[in-house]
Amino acid sequence: MIKSILVDAHVHLALDGIDFQEARLQHKNNPNSIIITNVLRKYKKMGICALRDGGDNLNVSLLARELALEEGMILRTPGFAIYKQGCYGSFLGKPVADMADFKNVFKKLLASNPDHLKILLTGLVDFNQFGKVDGSHFSYDEMYYMIQTAKDQDLPVMVHTNSAEAVGIAVKAGANTIEHGYFLTENELQLMLEHDTIWIPTLAPLGNLIVSKDSRFTDQLPNIARIYDAQKAQVKKAFELGIKIAVGSDAGSYGVSHGKGFYDEVGHMVMTGISKRAILELATANGIGALNLNNKELDYIFQAKKSVELRNYDEDSSDLL
Repeated sequence: MIKSILVDAHVHLALDGIDFQEARLQHKNNPNSIIITNVLRKYKKMGICALRDGGDNLNVSLLARELALEEGMILRTPGFAIYKQGCYGSFLGKPVADMADFKNVFKKLLASNPDHLKILLTGLVDFNQFGKVDGSHFSYDEMYYMIQTAKDQDLPVMVHTNSAEAVGIAVKAGANTIEHGYFLTENELQLMLEHDTIWIPTLAPLGNLIVSKDSRFTDQLPNIARIYDAQKAQVKKAFELGIKIAVGSDAGSYGVSHGKGFYDEVGHMVMTGISKRAILELATANGIGALNLNNKELDYIFQAKKSVELRNYDEDSSDLL
């Protein structure tokens, strides 16, 4: 039987959810261990002891992985992500122009002992136009090659992707997890079910903007709400189909704070009509799957923090649910 453990399956330790540039400046010369440790302790205080980072080009998540162990936590990281040269993703990792280039970059990546490979297949959701996402940055053949190369090294693969077409490419090519996955159709949901793919829908980045009525996005809020509502509807369908959904807050992205972002994500998922209990169970079972945690690692977490019961949070975190 799986022990209860809260897992945030999508975070960015190099960012703070407030000021993108300022957060990165704190780690510009070397990763700041004090800042990283404080963030990790915030998660731990809120009962979240397992994290999966999306990578960065400052080596923040690599240091965070070491510091997490000192805190009795587990943090998974790709080290840095892979993105198509000239496209979105420069702050997350390193660019590749073609598959020959990928071979060289992947060799360098392996030197950092990554826990998984992260590939950025598309850019971000356009807040100004519903359904607008740039096209897939890599072809199916390229995605298949990169994913199978990673799996040959026993590395699972997380893919940042939006749009029905791009998600379809990622799933068929063998992605273990789909990150974000906005604008899906029934077809992509069925593909994820058939391929046993884990989906991390990250509702919090948009949902938090709506809740806060953020003045930076006043003109865009109606469209953001439309996108958010569409994503919620697909999450509910996915749950009903039996697709593996994990809780990932995208903490560090604008408006999503570390630690609390997990509970924000749970709250937004509750808004889809799924029970809180079911969501927390997903956060455990599918979070463990997304991080590929083994029994030894789970025992390590529980020995360090005792048992984290689904309804037994400390005073600082209980009201967040």
